Amino acid sequence: MKGVRLILVSGFFLAASVVWLVPSKAADADPPASVEERRLRVDIQQELAQIRAKAENLRLKEIELKTLQEEVDKKLAELNKVRDQVTTLLARKDEEENKKIRELSKMYEKMEPAKAAEVLIALDENLAIGILGGIKSKTAGKILNSMEKAQAARLSTEYSTLGLME
Repeated sequence: MKGVRLILVSGFFLAASVVWLVPSKAADADPPASVEERRLRVDIQQELAQIRAKAENLRLKEIELKTLQEEVDKKLAELNKVRDQVTTLLARKDEEENKKIRELSKMYEKMEPAKAAEVLIALDENLAIGILGGIKSKTAGKILNSMEKAQAARLSTEYSTLGLME
C-alpha cells in the first residue's frame, strides 16, 4: 500500500512539474531571440516529453499494481476459504476418531484384563492411551496390572501427561 501511495505522490509531483515547465503560449509565439534560447526550448521540450512518458509509465504501473492487488486479495480469500474447509474436515475427522476410540474403549473394558493388556501393548501408543482413557479407572488398573511393569509405567506416564501435551 505504501508503494501505491509513493507512486501516486510521485505522479502528482511529476504532473506539477509538467505544468511548471510548460512554456506559455506567448513564449511559443515569440521566435527565439538567440541560438541559446532555441537550444533551451528544445531541451525543455525534450524534458517535457520525458516527464510525460514517465507520468504515463507511472499511470500504467499504478493500474498494474491495482490489478495485482486485486488478484492477491482474491487468492487470499480463496486460501482462507480452503483453510476453513480443511479445519472443518480435520475437526470432523478428530470427532470420528474419538468416537471410534470410545467404542474401542467399551470393547476393551469388556475383555479379560490380561487379554486387553496383551492387545494394548501391541497397539500404537497414542491409540492405547486413548483407549485407556475411555475405560473405567478400576478396569484400566486391572489391565495395567496385567502388563509388564515397564510397559505399564510407560503407558501410565504418557496417560498422565496427555492433557498437558495438547
